[in-house]
Amino acid sequence: MTKIVPFPKSADRNRAARGTEAEAHYEFTQLELEQLCRWYSAMRYAFPGLQGIMAVYRKERTSAIGLFGETGAAPSCLLSKHESGGRTYLVWATQQDAPRIVGSVGEITEAQIDAIEPPRDEASWLDAGGWLDVLANRMVGEIAAEAESAAPPA
Repeated sequence: MTKIVPFPKSADRNRAARGTEAEAHYEFTQLELEQLCRWYSAMRYAFPGLQGIMAVYRKERTSAIGLFGETGAAPSCLLSKHESGGRTYLVWATQQDAPRIVGSVGEITEAQIDAIEPPRDEASWLDAGGWLDVLANRMVGEIAAEAESAAPPA
């Protein structure tokens, strides 16, 4: 049995349940999610076997999106958003390079979309359905940690 629990599909309902938006600066905003959708889609256009996974770790106050594919056939990369000491920052990491802080989601997504040069007709390559699957299947680490600590000792 996995210790990772799927994130519920309605982000708005979950935000209301856990409190104000100020409590979750580490979560990707709606604008960032839209940028990530275009990036994910362009990357899938360039690397058809590419897969995406998203996770939210509330205890660590971090959200992350990772893209990966078959070894050598597609890039493996991770973009994460962190909140620490009242400060929010983004970290970009690839399989080949050391992690580095970036200024915005768009700094990564737009540069890579431009490099891929997908067709001008965005509807021909935008994979909104695939992106919605990534969002619907995102994981929340805190719930798994709570379930693990509540389990009776073996």
